[in-house]
Amino acid sequence: MSLDQTAHWQKTNLDYDDSEWGHPKYTYTVIDRGHALVVELCERLSREQGGSPAILDIGCGEAPFYDKLGHVNGTYIGVEPSAPLLQRVESSATKYLIRGSGERLVIADSCIDIALNIAALDHCLDAEETMRETFRVLRPGGTALFVLENRGRLSNLLRRALRMEVGHGEEHLYFFDVDDLISLAEPYGEVSFLRSYGFLLGFDWIGSVFPSRALAVLSATADALMGRLFPKRGQHFIAAIRKHGHDSEARPLVFICSTCQTPIEWRRTSCSSCGLNLRWIDGHILDGLMEEMAHDPLS
Repeated sequence: MSLDQTAHWQKTNLDYDDSEWGHPKYTYTVIDRGHALVVELCERLSREQGGSPAILDIGCGEAPFYDKLGHVNGTYIGVEPSAPLLQRVESSATKYLIRGSGERLVIADSCIDIALNIAALDHCLDAEETMRETFRVLRPGGTALFVLENRGRLSNLLRRALRMEVGHGEEHLYFFDVDDLISLAEPYGEVSFLRSYGFLLGFDWIGSVFPSRALAVLSATADALMGRLFPKRGQHFIAAIRKHGHDSEARPLVFICSTCQTPIEWRRTSCSSCGLNLRWIDGHILDGLMEEMAHDPLS
């Protein structure tokens, strides 16, 4: 990645504050639909493995999925480059918070049952490296869930036909379609679930006409009809990718030093192998961000 791309990533990620963003009412309906699908899939995966999965949430923000999956979680590990967002998250005995990025996860191999990447892969500095790291820490047979806005959505086809600009917001470094995501994941696993949805997104006026419950019903109906005709053309999509290999239990959760990759104990002040000083934000957030990606928003 170039220096310009790294600087752009720093600008849009390290100090990211999602409270600054507002969306039309229908957009929140689509976001809620995606989150509901994530919960349904995690519930199913948890039942299949016998419960209490170790869940990694890359780009966790304020860790809303810790609460959404509270009835499913065994252990939750949230990774987020924005320290201000992590500082809003309450500590918990079953919750580990790491200031870091998907490109270098300070977690040992095969420790994770379910990896979440919810509207985060298109913000990453290096999507290929993030994909490699995600599947490195997943156990064989574990599942990664990706939720993304869809470059291949119907509205973009129309915009191109009308020679209109197709954009994705300056905070994104990538814009994926379904096939892009499948191609990135293909070396590591196979698709076990795929759905696109939000076919009415773009018609923001409907949010001023219908109440939220009616919007949800209308959206679900449109998705059911349009999804059969155009299975990869919704505004958003969710994909579950099962890691290659025979099912095996996840190894015990182990955190590793970002410099020498040897195991470290949670809340230790230094690595016992290489002596690296470990920084803790507010006493419970491990600062594992790569030095070349960091500037310090706290200073």
